[in-house]
Amino acid sequence: MSAPDLPTLPGFPDLPEFPDFPVSLEGMRRELQAAQGLVNRIQARYFEVLARFTRAAEERATVPQELALALAISRSAAESQVGLAEALTTRLPRTLEAMRRGELDGFKASKIHEPTAVLTDEQAREVDAIMATRLSGKDPGGLRRSVNLAVIKVDPEGYAQRCRARRAQRRVELIPMDEGMVRLCGDLPAEEGAAAYRRIDIEARRRRRRDKTKTLDQHRAEVYSDLLLTDDHGVRVGPRAEVFVYLDFMTWLGLHDEPGNLAGHGVIPAWLARRIAYGDNSTIRRVIIDPDTGQVVSVGRNAYRPPRDLARLIQVRDRECRFPHCHRPAQASDIDHGEQWLADLGETADENLIALCRRHHRLKDRPGWRFHLDKTTGRLTVTTPTGDRHTTDVPPLHDPRPPEEPRPPEPGNHRSTVDGPTTADASESNGAPDNRDSGAEPPPELGSHDAAPDLEE
Repeated sequence: MSAPDLPTLPGFPDLPEFPDFPVSLEGMRRELQAAQGLVNRIQARYFEVLARFTRAAEERATVPQELALALAISRSAAESQVGLAEALTTRLPRTLEAMRRGELDGFKASKIHEPTAVLTDEQAREVDAIMATRLSGKDPGGLRRSVNLAVIKVDPEGYAQRCRARRAQRRVELIPMDEGMVRLCGDLPAEEGAAAYRRIDIEARRRRRRDKTKTLDQHRAEVYSDLLLTDDHGVRVGPRAEVFVYLDFMTWLGLHDEPGNLAGHGVIPAWLARRIAYGDNSTIRRVIIDPDTGQVVSVGRNAYRPPRDLARLIQVRDRECRFPHCHRPAQASDIDHGEQWLADLGETADENLIALCRRHHRLKDRPGWRFHLDKTTGRLTVTTPTGDRHTTDVPPLHDPRPPEEPRPPEPGNHRSTVDGPTTADASESNGAPDNRDSGAEPPPELGSHDAAPDLEE
């Protein structure tokens, strides 16, 4: 591929030789500043190359996805980088020059790009020129406020209209964190968000006066949770959305403390997995595991018709979308054929089915993208338009276990043993388990692609 519309970039400079560490604090501080300046210049080069790569691609819409795979970053982060690279090389030349001089890093440059992304090219360049005189000594927050003032000056009517439009984009987001925590945050109109926080803060301070064993932040978090999980009668209700929690049988019984796994989130401690499993709304489902590989063999067929059982098997086995680095839970994804049901006469069988979220399900049909599922090993290979290959394997529920030495039978002991361990799948669902006889009616045909809920991103 080539990009004739872009000038040739200068050669990449070699890294300088750094002397021994300076002795004085002042010397170390100066070296930190010099190193940061070098990082800034390297980032300028990075965004220039990324802009060339984007313009040379056959289909620019899928460049962020290829970049996400190549750099092992999230798709949203890749989209932000592509947008910033294109803006710096077209609409914000003064900002790019500041990065080349080492005065500005990519994060600070993004604080100039984001508020100007909605402007015309001419307006963006006008803001860029204003900001060229306002960069010195500003942290990212100060830059963002200064850019907003410049945007209001350049486009006052548009800014007022966008403020009204943004209110229609209010949303709530769940962000997985470490150590069994998540961050629940929302984009709200300013006056509503301020009022909501004030209500939480007032109640938390009232509770803090009665209970000083908890910090004010802990009280705020509990008030927030109580307000969201209390019904119209003032009764706190438990979670009712379906989640998959994996823990082995001995841990479920409290005899072991092996960590559990929450689909879409990751590892959680045994005590938390047991708390979820023993919740009032939880349903325990038997999962049969191959002890040699740790892979799911069966989720049982005594509760649902075979097609629904098959979809549940894929969801439990894959846990999350099988596309590299995607962590959307499998129960919120599509069940897709490796060999296509119509085009390739692919079978509707567990070895030919995988969980793919709706976005990556659709990516299969984009030009230049190829998905190959090895039905023997379960490995999914994704090839990008530039020929870069990425693979994912079916995640085992536990590490393969070494074979045990056979023990001679005890005299008089004729009890049979169970072939393979079991694990417990605790799911919190909207109702009681479906106990219909699976043989009561003939199973319907599974669709060509989707057996999971029809969810839009």
